[in-house]
Amino acid sequence: MAESSSSKVQTAAVVTWSVHLARRQPWRAAVALIVICASAAIAYVIWLHPLAAAAAGFLVLSAAAEFLLPVSYRIGPEGVSCRNFLSLGHLKWADVKRCYRDADGVKLSPLARPSRLEAYRGIYLWLGDDGEAVLDAIRRYVPGERCP
Repeated sequence: MAESSSSKVQTAAVVTWSVHLARRQPWRAAVALIVICASAAIAYVIWLHPLAAAAAGFLVLSAAAEFLLPVSYRIGPEGVSCRNFLSLGHLKWADVKRCYRDADGVKLSPLARPSRLEAYRGIYLWLGDDGEAVLDAIRRYVPGERCP
């Protein structure tokens, strides 16, 4: 009986949300789409092959995917994960050494001190409409000394 109540607590502690940054700034999304189409056109002009155009467009789309396509997040007892286009990231709570908040979201970092590698390590959580629920969930799993 204790196992079933424990699993209920774990499922109740899961927070999921999705953020679509292009909807916040549609003019930037339009510019990004123009750049994607232009890169595909330039690749076609250079190599005269539709596969080259498709590859160039795909590569630029992949680079801009976090902005153009929705990003889904999940915070649970085991850690935090994010999913976008072809990208999937996961960070266990035990690996979070520090976190900090800025105007748009929260960065969970596996690095104990600030570093140039910060941009390539950890997970940045874009806060959606219900940012307080996300911050409460982070505070629940990350002790105060690692995440004020």
